[in-house]
Amino acid sequence: MKTSGKKVSTLYETKISGTYIVKTVVLYLIAAILWYAVCAIVPFAVTVNVGEENAARVSFAALSATESEIAADESTKERALLLPSSEDGFIMRLKLIESAEKKIDFAVFENNCDEWSIYFYSAILRAADRGVKVRLIFDGRIGQFDGEQAELQRILQNHNNIEVYVYNPMNFADPAGLLVFMHDKITVVDGDRMLVGGINMGKYAYLSNADLEVLITNSGETRSVGQVEKYYEKLIKSELSERKNSEKCDMSVRERFDGQYSAFIANNRDKFDEPTDYKSIGVAVDKVTHVHNPIDSHKKEPVIWQAVCNLAENSKETAIVSPYVLLEDAKITKLRGFADNSDKFTIVTNSLYNTRNVAYAHYLYTRRDIVSESLDVYEYQSDDQLHAKFMSFDRRFSLIGSFNMDERSCHIDTESVLVIDSAAFNAQLNALIEDKFVSESLKVGLDNRYEPSDTVAEKPVSFGKKLRYKMFRMLSLVVYLL
Repeated sequence: MKTSGKKVSTLYETKISGTYIVKTVVLYLIAAILWYAVCAIVPFAVTVNVGEENAARVSFAALSATESEIAADESTKERALLLPSSEDGFIMRLKLIESAEKKIDFAVFENNCDEWSIYFYSAILRAADRGVKVRLIFDGRIGQFDGEQAELQRILQNHNNIEVYVYNPMNFADPAGLLVFMHDKITVVDGDRMLVGGINMGKYAYLSNADLEVLITNSGETRSVGQVEKYYEKLIKSELSERKNSEKCDMSVRERFDGQYSAFIANNRDKFDEPTDYKSIGVAVDKVTHVHNPIDSHKKEPVIWQAVCNLAENSKETAIVSPYVLLEDAKITKLRGFADNSDKFTIVTNSLYNTRNVAYAHYLYTRRDIVSESLDVYEYQSDDQLHAKFMSFDRRFSLIGSFNMDERSCHIDTESVLVIDSAAFNAQLNALIEDKFVSESLKVGLDNRYEPSDTVAEKPVSFGKKLRYKMFRMLSLVVYLL
């Protein structure tokens, strides 16, 4: 009996040794992480189609101007001004804020927290000081202020005329929700003019990226601005949005930042003093439609994607500009089908040389599946990264907003775009595509290599960057397999 007891004791002691405990904890931790990852990814693995109501809103007929809208007097039509990313574009945004008399609604995905974001939020504070009602909504993770500007966010949250919201802040109890971002970039002023596009907030966003936004004016409650305002209401009233307040803040920070903004205005006095007639700026357009995906933390109906398909299907000439193309096989097949039935179908995206986005890794190793004899792919070779998201259809329709050609924009994130029916405005957009993007890009051949060009040289990519993107590609495969 003693021998038996000793054996049992020895066996028991072996099982509860320190090594055994560590191994058990590690295994359980790995299992928990894998289970958490599965819980985060599986909700997005289901198939979700566009319902009848949303499908009707983005039908080709619904996006097209009626005969009466086309025949209307130009002075009564909405107007659209194309604003590529530049210092002048940023100053136009500041002037828009400075012109506000009643209200400002602003939504942004990312705050770069540099001097230009200081200028913008200083302008917001000045507007609030003069009685303008301001509402701000930021993505709950990417949009948060950091460093010294965290105090600026507290100052905004402390102001009586400013409401600050964050969309979908970090919540580990909702694994799937961790993948959902608010990707919109919207500025609405006084209910009759607005900016919509792909530009985030900050000097980096305006000067280091090739991007653009569109200024819509002469609008109102019954037109596109009214549509965007209704969407904005849904954003801030969503159960995913959380109001932020701050009882204490350091006002000396505001005084310093306000002084910096005053200096910026002084250095650009001629541009700020130049009057802007918002009722005549840009070109008169026949129709502007705001299109957005549903607002929730689950896989969304691909409403914007459906609008893209409806426009492409009815067009003989399509051009798509996007930082990358990350679509499932069925969507790629659709694009190739539209191209086969078109006279010209072009996609312009980044090259490995200028991209700074991890997601590009997947595109890089699947682009051979996109290119065809009828679908041309061009890769931008300039030093600035292509961040713009816009499309042109039949030299008539323009689509501009925050929508990337990827599954996140189709099904996961909040997204906003404007569909503009106007040949005059589209002519400006197509000129930008040709003069800025295609002219500085190389065409990808059917052999998955660049075709020779007499005007554009292929930029060299370092070995280190190539290696990093191979690693990113491997990681994306692991996530896919999970």
